Amino acid sequence: MAMPNPIRIVQLCYVRLGTDDLEASARFATEIVGLQRGEGRGGDVVFRSDARAHTLALSTERGASLGVELEDEAALEAAAGALEQTGYGCREASAAECERRFVRRALICAIGEGLAVDLVLRPAVSGRRYFGSRDAAITGLACVGLRSTDLARDTALWTALLGAAVSDRAGEVTYLGFDDAHHRIVLYPAARPGIVYVTYAVESFDAVMQSHYFLQEHQVRVLHGPGREAASGQVFVRFQGPGGQIFAYGYGMATIDGGRHRARQFAAEPGSLCAWGSTSEVPELAGAAG
Repeated sequence: MAMPNPIRIVQLCYVRLGTDDLEASARFATEIVGLQRGEGRGGDVVFRSDARAHTLALSTERGASLGVELEDEAALEAAAGALEQTGYGCREASAAECERRFVRRALICAIGEGLAVDLVLRPAVSGRRYFGSRDAAITGLACVGLRSTDLARDTALWTALLGAAVSDRAGEVTYLGFDDAHHRIVLYPAARPGIVYVTYAVESFDAVMQSHYFLQEHQVRVLHGPGREAASGQVFVRFQGPGGQIFAYGYGMATIDGGRHRARQFAAEPGSLCAWGSTSEVPELAGAAG
């Protein structure tokens, strides 16, 4: 099916995660990850990582979503029409849902069972300086790994419809960018939809390694790394929170010129996901699926 003209994404705004133990997950987000707890709405617990009102929300509701900002009302209306044409289940967010998301307007689009993308307008920025709950040196939300049960369909959604570009592939793992960062979204072939991990950028290589030692000292399960992505150059460490949620720190992601960069194909082998040779027992992170 021919896809409509793409809608340009401005930025990756936030991630919403459902949890069975809200307080345990909230403590982990502050005491371990190092985020700043904010003023949640509608029963959500929210966290800041930069100047924005929030980049992470925890809820007792099932499922997960990520929010991406569009340019203006016209772009949102165009996206609504295009998504309806292509068969995605989308609906206008209520006033209460927008308030919980700290946005003026949102279109909530189901892209898999229990997984949605929120197309939002005018996400709120806080007038107060961000101050992390520990010195993790976090500078902001960097990228999100997503499980994909239909890689061709999901790649078409992000590229042909929403205007992202494939920056590289490692086996079938697909890196997608929509600004000058190498990627903001990574699609991993999987048997079920969902969020694989949420990565926060930190200010230095030392900050990644210091947090790795911190995780070990606090007996937090490290699932992948420290390592370095072959495609993006990002140094990372990924670790497990309550309920199986996976967080990560990242530093040194390459910037690319979208007009000049040509997507590369890395081999379908573990070394294409980590140039340093670290492996993971998480299926999506264990190796590039061929």
